[in-house]
Amino acid sequence: MQPLKAAYESCTPITDKGGEIRVLVSPRTVGSTQLILGVATLGIGDRVKKHAHDYGEETFFVMQGQGRIHIEGHDSVEFAVGDAVLVPRGRVHSIENTGDVEMRVVFASAPLAPSPAIGHRNIEI
Repeated sequence: MQPLKAAYESCTPITDKGGEIRVLVSPRTVGSTQLILGVATLGIGDRVKKHAHDYGEETFFVMQGQGRIHIEGHDSVEFAVGDAVLVPRGRVHSIENTGDVEMRVVFASAPLAPSPAIGHRNIEI
C-alpha cells in the first residue's frame, strides 16, 4: 500500500523548469488520483519558465516573498504573502520573484491529465 504522506525533504527537487520545485502530492508520491500539490522556491530574480496544463487549472498561494505571475490573455498579476491566484486550464503562464527575498509558493493543479506525459506542457525550454 502506498503512503498517504510525503515529506518535503524526501521529495526530489526539480530544477529544469526554473527555481526549485518539489511535488509532494501526486500519483507517484502518495497515489493521488485527482490532483498534484507542491512547493516552488524561487531565488531573488528567479522565475519558473512558461508552461501550461491542458487538462486542469493551477492555483498558487504565496507563503513567502512577492512576485508576478504572467498568464496568457491577462494582465500580469502582482502577488505576495497571503495571496492566491488561479490560472485557468490551458493558459500559458510563468512566475517570477520580483522581491528582495526568496519566494515560496504552494501550487496545486486539478484535475489530473490522463497521463503525466501530457499533464504539463513546457513552452519555454
